[in-house]
Amino acid sequence: MSAVNELERRLDADRPHAGPDERTETFHEVKPDRPPSVRPTGGPRAAKTKTRPRDPWSPVPRPTRTEWRRALTPMILQLLGVLLLAVVSFMAGQTALGVILLLALLALAGWRAATWDWTPADTVMRGVDATRPVRVLRVIDPDDPETPVRIVHAGRRYAIWWLDADATVRTGMLLTRPGLVSVATSDSTAVLPEGGGA
Repeated sequence: MSAVNELERRLDADRPHAGPDERTETFHEVKPDRPPSVRPTGGPRAAKTKTRPRDPWSPVPRPTRTEWRRALTPMILQLLGVLLLAVVSFMAGQTALGVILLLALLALAGWRAATWDWTPADTVMRGVDATRPVRVLRVIDPDDPETPVRIVHAGRRYAIWWLDADATVRTGMLLTRPGLVSVATSDSTAVLPEGGGA
């Protein structure tokens, strides 16, 4: 008998054969050694603790009076300027111009109230400094990089300069949601809050 025949005979002896009435789908099913109602031995297993992914968003603190004053000063000066023009127009006898300026003042105040989706930039910078291992040096509006940003609108992206733990100035992105802020590096890697944010 050849070695191949001997090998085939051993394989046939080790492998059970299906009977004529057995379905071929169940032939190769692995049957457990013990019934399913028997629990495995070895004591209770430790429950798996689920770890939540680290949240890159952190809440923005409440603005202080100084931060409100610095953010609202340009808007208040604009409204006072229009009001002063309206008063001067009425004093000069230009009633129609004064009425138009008062209506423009109301429209400007209403527009500012309707688009109240912003937070003072100083508050956002303070919130980032308190929750992340970075210090924001400047918030930059990508549409107007020369004008200093006084208010940060929710849902917009801002470029920022920040100082990391190694005292290196880096450029990144400031991402905003209503009441939340996140910082990402230039390669879109989130700078996570201190303490893990778990």
